[in-house]
Amino acid sequence: MAQHANPVMQRTPPVAIHADAPAEKLFITQYRCWTAGYSLCNRTCLNLARVVLQSYVTPCCVNTLYDAFHFFAFTMNTQAQKPIEWRPDACRYLCRDEYLALRLISSSQAGDFNEEVSAATDLLGMDEIHLLVTASRLLAHALKVRGFVFGPAAAPEDERSTSTQDAPPSRLTLH
Repeated sequence: MAQHANPVMQRTPPVAIHADAPAEKLFITQYRCWTAGYSLCNRTCLNLARVVLQSYVTPCCVNTLYDAFHFFAFTMNTQAQKPIEWRPDACRYLCRDEYLALRLISSSQAGDFNEEVSAATDLLGMDEIHLLVTASRLLAHALKVRGFVFGPAAAPEDERSTSTQDAPPSRLTLH
């Protein structure tokens, strides 16, 4: 089950705070549509995901990407040990789970197994990540062959050991 991130005060990761490149924009928009759809049990959000895809890709690619996003979102939402968080589409900043999902897809595209494992484990809150990593790789490949290539989204080594809950106040995002 998904959960909307606290809009009052949310600590965001120090890297990839917002996504401005086309691949990242498409991914985050789809993530938010799918997660809101699961969270709110609202089919309209899932239909919106298809409409958004139609504005990014040719009609022959829509179903393939829609299915890949569906597999990824379904897997993520059903396997997570905690509610998956999301922000409204109008919000430019990412919450922790959005950042982790973006980091997972980026790592899958780059073939960075260690980063995939780290992001998937943090996102799901458990070590049984095989199905989510498979879904991530499928989606990452489907996006890449259609020209949606992600930039690196991994946190620097010194930031990995710092919990976002221990982040200094300068990293707070107020909405």
